[in-house]
Order: sequence, then structure tokens, then C-alpha cells
Amino acid sequence: MDQSQLRALEARCIQEEMPFCTASCPIHVDARGLMALLTRGELREARKILDRTMPFPEILGRICDQPCHPFCKRGEIGDPLWIGPLERYCVSVTDTVLKPPKLPVKGGAVAVLGAGFSGMTAALDLSRKGRPATLITARTRLGGSLPDRAGSLLPPEVFDQAEATLKRYGAEIVTGASLDRQTVAALLDKYDVLYFDWDDFTIDHLPFIPGTPDPISLALERDGCFGGGGVEDGKPFSIMHQAENGRRAALSMERYLQGVSLTAEREKEGACPTRMYTVTEGIPPASEIVPDNPIAGYTAEEAQREAARCIYCECLECVKKCAYLQEYKEYPKTLVRKIYNNLSIVQGNRSANKLTNSCSLCWQCTVICPYDFPVASACHAARQEMVASGHMPPSAHSFALEEMHYTLGENCALIRHQPGTTASRYLFFPGCQLTGTYPDTVERTYIFLTQHLEEGVGLFLSCCGAPADWAGQSALFTDVLADLTAQIRQMGNPTLIVACSSCLAAFGKYAPELTVVSLWEMLDELPLPEVLFDLPESPLTVHDPCTARYQEGVRASVRSICGKIGLPVAETTIGAELADCCGYGGLLQFANQPLGEKVATLKVSRSTTETGLVYCAMCRENLVGTETHIAHLLDYLFADPEKNPLVRAKVGLSGRHEHRSRLKSRLQSTLWQDPIGSPAPHRAIRLEADDETWALLNERLILMEDIQKVIHHAETTGRYLHNPANGRRLAAFKPAVVTYWAEYEPISDGYFLHRGYSHRMQLPEDRA
Repeated sequence: MDQSQLRALEARCIQEEMPFCTASCPIHVDARGLMALLTRGELREARKILDRTMPFPEILGRICDQPCHPFCKRGEIGDPLWIGPLERYCVSVTDTVLKPPKLPVKGGAVAVLGAGFSGMTAALDLSRKGRPATLITARTRLGGSLPDRAGSLLPPEVFDQAEATLKRYGAEIVTGASLDRQTVAALLDKYDVLYFDWDDFTIDHLPFIPGTPDPISLALERDGCFGGGGVEDGKPFSIMHQAENGRRAALSMERYLQGVSLTAEREKEGACPTRMYTVTEGIPPASEIVPDNPIAGYTAEEAQREAARCIYCECLECVKKCAYLQEYKEYPKTLVRKIYNNLSIVQGNRSANKLTNSCSLCWQCTVICPYDFPVASACHAARQEMVASGHMPPSAHSFALEEMHYTLGENCALIRHQPGTTASRYLFFPGCQLTGTYPDTVERTYIFLTQHLEEGVGLFLSCCGAPADWAGQSALFTDVLADLTAQIRQMGNPTLIVACSSCLAAFGKYAPELTVVSLWEMLDELPLPEVLFDLPESPLTVHDPCTARYQEGVRASVRSICGKIGLPVAETTIGAELADCCGYGGLLQFANQPLGEKVATLKVSRSTTETGLVYCAMCRENLVGTETHIAHLLDYLFADPEKNPLVRAKVGLSGRHEHRSRLKSRLQSTLWQDPIGSPAPHRAIRLEADDETWALLNERLILMEDIQKVIHHAETTGRYLHNPANGRRLAAFKPAVVTYWAEYEPISDGYFLHRGYSHRMQLPEDRA
């Protein structure tokens, strides 16, 4: 990702877009920030906002005609905020706090003819920028028609204060001047650039035909002349219009003196559209706070109450739903900036590696975002770049990749035609996690398919390679997928019946040449087996896997099957298309285990009933880990009728690892009558441990087989430490990259494990 790509991506996030009040304000006052400060009673800080944005806040703040009022989102759920009266309150009880600096004088003769509020604003902005302006008026005081229009709302001293401000920035003020055509003609020769304020200057006194001012720059027909202010045709007098015109003209005059474009990149000046997206659903309505004394305006208490009605418009819709963004306190724009900076580090600590690897790549945020911000795509691309550059920490995904290799290897992988056949019209692909979690159910499902589908149903026990894809291992994933597709071609290109929505998504995206159908859509077309036990009377909340959010047909078939077997179901609080990840997606639970647990808990919290139903093996594993009663749909179709699907225990890493190899061996023996080779000697070791130890091994990503290898190596080589005080032995073994340690003791028929842990440090003997 280069800088231009980053900026284009950042621009799709609207969190930093102007809120509706600011966008509709001609000078973009930060009304949202003002409301927050007034609510907290921080008046000096509130005044700073007005001082920073408003020209002459002691004037404008008192008589702002609040063009933002009809655009206030609070109006959708009550009355819009009265920002103008709140500004009046603020400037009435505070003095100027922030005085913008005066820049060094840059030269250029600048004149402003007419001292209405538009002319005053232009003179002030130019003088602040180092272009001291001469402000000329035929009246004896500043303000043009403003004093007469505003009446008692503007005390006389505010104009004295405005005059002092102009002089402090170097402006020259000329009052009582004659501004006839002859005088104006002379001024045109004297000054390099001029602004005419139509509120305080008679257009008939121009010695040239002005034409229609350019809507962007306010430039007139004569070079170096600009005009604005006054009353627009058919509209009432607006103080904000005066301020906007004066500010717009000042920028145009500055650009004119610099010799640059008068119109380029000025789309955000004045009232403008905003892409901000704010959902008001769920926000309680609130009526406006009316001052007890409308003439005097708000009291401190009334102002606080009115300001407190602000809903602080922002988007954050994705953050509201996503545990990942909540965990890192980021929204998409800031997130991708951190990821980009992390990738750009040449020397030093890459502190955002874990952040990059903690996204579940579920695309929920993209579905939520009104502009389809692709957080998952950015994180996935970053992982690929980290792998390619050698900066991906091995610990992030090594366990998941080792398990993938194990599943693809000779211990687990199997591809065969249906027993007694030599061709397959269909090929059942249950996926690596279903075979690891429910091997018996996989076998029953396969037998059911062979009984109800004609022309042969083969079986393919393998992995689609998604872990490699999620880990950013593009080359590895390509190799895995190429090998899978080659094996499928050798089987005669049968239709794949895929049980896993992640596999279905992977094949659909990366192997579109394959003919693939979901197991659930296939089952929905077949006569379903008889349910052999009582179904629950209360509905189960269906928790769709995140990878099924774009698989509408799959989701519909699941619900259709539930209806056909009489299983009552309910929907989650957020709906199927916004389904959360369970923590497995993107290998989140391996890269950031605590966040993976939070994600699973969040998914469960979307339930609308006390029990749940899933059709993804890892959803079932991870949601059961939250101590919630969750059933897998296949359990109601093909599981052991003596076991309640809602209370089946979590299988765990070691169980899934063991189940895959055992399933292959059993099916080879029972269905195909193949000779079975002898298992590895370490597998004969019988191991016991308490529940806490097993849970700790699972948390540390240590398999029971890893511990079996340690003990087998120790007992056959004699390389272990013995503690005579308690009879325990301590041993280590490094089968590949990770060193595993076990503290154990012999028992009558095996070994009892007390502790197990691992590390990636290199020991002296490793370097020998």
C-alpha cells in the first residue's frame, strides 16, 4: 500500500466527516464541540471554539441566525438544538479567550470598501494573514446596517471592541469617507485588490460594470475586484451570509495576490454536504429547553440542559458492533493508518503486528459501513505484506498452520470414491473443523448422503487452506488449493458438497471452476432423517457463522431444515447479515486469545433466547466455551440420540487433533476395509491430568500429542530431571520449532501430567 492508496482508503471512512450542524454552517463552527463543553460547564473552552472560528464572536455570537437549525439530527427525535441562543449565552458570559496570531506582513495594497459585517470579516481575515487592509466606509461607525437590524441584541461596545481588534491586526479604518465614482476610481488605481461590501457600499458608485460575482471566488468582472455581502435576492438578511462572504472574499484576495487559482479545491467552503452517517434509533426524544426569560436568554442551568440534548453526531456504526475495533479503540481510518505505519517501519519495533493479526476478517464492518470500508481487506493485505517481507511473527499463526499441515497430511487426509464404486457424481467435503469436532456425525452424514444421492458420493477429508489464506501465506494457500483442485479433477470433477461456510466461501472466491454446493442446501432438497429424540419446546437462537453473511441460500436452507424437523428457532438481535465472528475467523483466537474470547462472548450476547443453534463447528466450539447451551444442527439430524445436543462438551484442540486421524483410520477400516498401519509409538502413551491442566494446555495451544512426544522421548532416552521429593519428572522435547516441556510422574497404567508449557527460545543444544 502506497501513500495514495492509503489516502484513498482513509477517505472512505466518514467518522471524521463534519457533523450536520458544522457542514450546514457557512463558516463551519464546531457546534458539536461547543455543545459538549457547555454541557460540562467549561465556558472558557467553549469560548475558544467561537474565538477560533467566528470573526468578531462578540457580534456574531450574539445574533447568529443559526442556518444549522433545520439540519440538526436531534430534530428526528425531538426538537432541533437552539445553537444560536447558546452561542449568545456563551459570548455574553465570557470574554475573548483565544487571540489568533498575526502573521508577518507580506505586502500588497488591500482595500475593503464598505464596513458591513462582510467587509469587517474580510478586513480581519486579510490583516491576520499579513495583508493589512484599509477598511473604508461612508458611515461614522463600523457595522453597516447591522446596528439598526440587531437593535438591543448588540450593545454599542461590541463595535468598539471590533474596531480595536482590527487595529490590533494592523488594519486601517477610514470612516465618513466619500465613496463616489471618482473616489472609487482613484482607489482602484491605488490598491492591488479590493472588496466591495454590498451592505455598506452602493453598487451604483462603481466606475465599472461589476457583472455577477463568481459564486466560488466572488470575483467581479474587473480584475482584482471582489464583491459580496448584503441581502441575497428573495432572502432575508443573514449575518452568517455576511460572515461567509467576507471570509470567502478574503481567501480569494489572498490567492489573487499569490497568483494562484481562485477556485481550486474550495468545495468545502461555505455550507456544504457531508457524508456523515448518524443513526438516531434508540436515542430517547428530548424537547427543547425554553428560557424562562426569552429576552434575557438562557441562564447557566438552562444552557447546560439545552446543550446536553446534543447527540454528538458521529458514525462509529462499525465500532458499535465490532469487538476488534472496540478493543483497540480505533475506527477504520485510524486503524489503517496504524497498519500502514507499522508496515513502513524499516528499523525499530513494529508495535501494531498484533493489531494487524487480531481482525477476524469477517467483513461485518463492511456490511455495516454506508461506504463499504474494507477493514478485512486492509488487514489481510497487510498480513500478506508482513509475510512477504519476513516481518510476520511466527507465533501468531504457527499453531494453526501446523494443524492445517497435519490435516492435509497422511494421518488425516483421505479422498475416496464411495465404497463399491469407481466414480463419483458428488464429493462430500466436511472440512477440517467438523471432522475434528464431530467425527461420528461426519460419518453418519456421509452414509446418509450415499443412501439418498445417486451415481456415487465420494468422501474428501482435508482442509480448504483457509488458515493459510487468513495468515497471509499467499504462496502456501495457492499450493494447497492447487493440490486440492488437482485431486478433485482426478476424481472426475464431481460436485463438492461442502459443510463449512468458510470452505464454501474459499472455493467460491479462489476456485470458481469447481462446482460447489452447500451441505445445507443439499439436505434441504432431500428427505430428512427422523429425529430420534424430543426436540426442545423453547426456540433456539440461530447464530449464523460470519462467513455465511453473503450466503443467503445457505441461511435460508438452515431455517427451512429447522422448520421441517419441527425445531423452533429465533433470530439474533442483529440479524444474519451482521453475524459476528466466533473468534476463529482470521485465526483471531490464535493471534489474540483474550480478544477471541471476547468476540465469542459478544456473539452469544446477541441471543434472544436462553439456548442457541449453530451450523458451524468452530462456532459451536467457541460459543460452548462461554458456558452457553449451544447445539449444532447436525446433532439433531445425525447425532447419537442418547446425547443431548445442547450439553455436549467442548472438544478442545487435542480432541480435534485426535479425532481427525481416528476418523480416517476408522473409515478406512469400516467402509473401505483398508489395512491400517501401526500408530506412532508415542501415541500408545496413556496420559491423565486434571481439568485445570487440560484447560491450560488448550489455552497455551499445546496438544496432548505434543506432551506424549515429550514423555516418549524422555522415557526412551532417559533425558529428564527427577525430583526425589515428589517423584515428578521434568523433560523437554523440540519436534520442530517449538520446545515443549512436561512435568509428570509415572502411574500404574501411564503418566499423570502436572504441568505443560512451551517456548520458542533456542537452547544451547539446539545451536550445537
